[in-house]
Formats: sequence, structure tokens, C-alpha cells
Amino acid sequence: MPGSARSGPGIFVSASFMKVLPATIAALVIALGSGFIGYQIGRGTPSPVPSGDDGTTVSSSSGKRSPRPAATGFRKADIPAFRAKLAEEGNPLNRFRDALEHLEGWVAADPADALEWLREQPRSERRDEVIGIALSQYAEQDPKAAAIWAEANLSGNDLNNTLLLIIEEWAVQDGAGAADWLNSRPQSHERDAALEGTLFTWAANEPEAAVAYMEQHPGEGELSSILRYATFAGWAKTDPENAVRASLQSSRLHQDPEQFANTLANWATIDLPASSDWLLANLSDGPERAAAVIEIAGMYADQSPESGIAWLDRLKPGKETESAANKLISEWASSDPAAAADWAVKQKSATLTDETIREITHGFLIRDSERFESWRATLPEGPLKSYADLVAEASMDDDEEDAE
Repeated sequence: MPGSARSGPGIFVSASFMKVLPATIAALVIALGSGFIGYQIGRGTPSPVPSGDDGTTVSSSSGKRSPRPAATGFRKADIPAFRAKLAEEGNPLNRFRDALEHLEGWVAADPADALEWLREQPRSERRDEVIGIALSQYAEQDPKAAAIWAEANLSGNDLNNTLLLIIEEWAVQDGAGAADWLNSRPQSHERDAALEGTLFTWAANEPEAAVAYMEQHPGEGELSSILRYATFAGWAKTDPENAVRASLQSSRLHQDPEQFANTLANWATIDLPASSDWLLANLSDGPERAAAVIEIAGMYADQSPESGIAWLDRLKPGKETESAANKLISEWASSDPAAAADWAVKQKSATLTDETIREITHGFLIRDSERFESWRATLPEGPLKSYADLVAEASMDDDEEDAE
């Protein structure tokens, strides 16, 4: 079973999305990351299908958005003269600047020509960013054509990131069309990442259609889990309660409690109290509740540790509270080790595991060694003090070796 990873409190992300994006693209597409499957935070609410009051037409039967009309002011007939003017400019920086001034109109009039000119320019980070901008605009007019151009002219991370950009738009316009095109392509890392993004965005706008498609085209091997996680995660961003109910049934069918926990965690990124209330009111036990409690504990650590402490009192005493308390403290320690360490000494909710104690003490010592020593001096005898002493001694030994 693929493991989920936290790119922030509790949300699932996929290695397919874990790419370093250029700044312009990153502003539009949030990379997701981890072992290869995932979805969680980081990715915000996908673009909704507009209501039509902005001049964009919406089909009442399908919810698809029609492409935005092309910008005016730059005609296709103007392009040869404009290209000639660019060719006459001897300074490459001025030439590129002049092209950017008219880029929107150029792409609107003849996107393939604008992109071809950009492709011919000397490669640079700026050029690649501008290609991304042009393809994003092209995708609003004709996402399939934009995707075909990207596939033919880009590779690796550039292709991965650009397809995510295009798919974000295409999935809003026509989720089924985007998914069908991607499924017609040879299997690749980039194809799978884009398919994951398609189902995430599509499910946020048309959840029933996206879920039905995902079930009819489940993917093979690990991709099957990736697509399930992504679909229910997208749904949770816009209709969380129905999403978690449906994901609960699906996760039980697939014997994958982490899927439900991930869906609930995506709800928690929007409304943590509501998601945790729903969990405790609707699931009294079982592996799905156990997995979700861990995710919610981690998210409380990130958003509001104090509220998380109060939330622990609502859990079942014993194993459930123990595991949640350890998760809360260990995650809290990564952001505020001093506060987490102080509460670890005072709390009586759980017996801390060796791993939790290690994260508290190591993190505290690295962040603030002087305060760590003051804290260590006040510790009562017990596992926490014993490990803190060991960490301090190891640190002193390391310092002596460095001095030699």
C-alpha cells in the first residue's frame, strides 16, 4: 500500500506532483508530494465552474465551461510584420521585451506561432516561464491543442509542470475529455501526474461524474490508489460531508482506511472543527476512525495545538488517545519544540513513545540549546529525562570531537 506523506498537516500528496516549479507556474499549480501517492494540503480548492455571470457560458446539462473568447487587438494578419520587427531588433533583451508586450494578443491570434517563436529563443528560466504563461492562456482557448504542443516540445519536469497547468484548466472545461485524452497517451510519470490532477479538479466541480469515471477507469497497480485518493480529495474541497461519506464506503470496499483518513483531512484543511466533529459523531470505532484520528491530530498540531489538547479529551481513553497525543506532540515539536516539550512534561493523556521523545528532545536541542538545558534541569526522573540526558551527552561528545 503506498504511504501517504504530509506536505503540511495531514494531506495526501503524490510524488508525481513533487516537482520544483518555476515561480510563475507555482503560483497557479501547487505541487503535491511524497512516496508516489497522495493528496492533502498544499493544494487548495480547485477552480469552480463559473456561474456564467462573468460572460463565460456554462452548459446546464454537463457543467462544462466553454473556452474563454480570444482576446482582441492583435490580428493574425499582423503577425508577419511583427515577427519582422522582432527580427530586426539586434538586442536580445529588447527583442524579448517587445515580444512580451504583445504576448497575450499574439497567443490569442495564433498560439502555435507565438509558442514556436518562444521555443526558438535561447533557453533560459525566463523563457521557460513565459512558455508556461502562453500555454496557460492557450489552454483557456483550446486545452487539448495546448497539451499536444506541450507533449511534443517539452520533457521531464517542464512537461510535468506544464501539463498540470493545462489540466487545471481543461478539467474545469471538460473533465471527461481531459481524462480520455490522458488515458489515450502512453503511460508515463507525467501522464499519471496529469491524470491525478484532472480527477482532483473534476471531482471538485462534478463529483459524481468524476467518481464514476475513476471507477470505470481505475488505472493499474499503484495508480489505482492514487486516482481514488485524488478524486475524493477534490470532492472534499467543495462538498466535504458527502465526499467523506462516499470515501468511507469506498475505503471499506478497497480495505484502505488511509483513503478515508486522507479525504477527511482534505476537509480539515477547510474546516478542522467540523471535520473532527463529524468523525467523532459518525464513526465509533474501526480502522477508518483510527487512521483519521491520527491525521486530525497532526492537523491540530499544525493549526492550533491548544485546541488539539482540548480535542484529546473527547477521544476514547487508551490506545486512541495515546496514539493521537503522541502524534500531536511529535508534529507540534517540529514547529515549536519548546512549547511541545513543556506540555509533554505536564500532560497525563498518554505515555510517550520512544520516537516521540526522540523528536521532542532532538528538535528542542537543535532549535534552542540554552533553553533545552534549562528545561532538562527541571525534568523529573523518567523516560523523558533519561533520553534528554542522553541527547545532551551525545551533543557534548560531538562538540568535543569537532574541537579536536
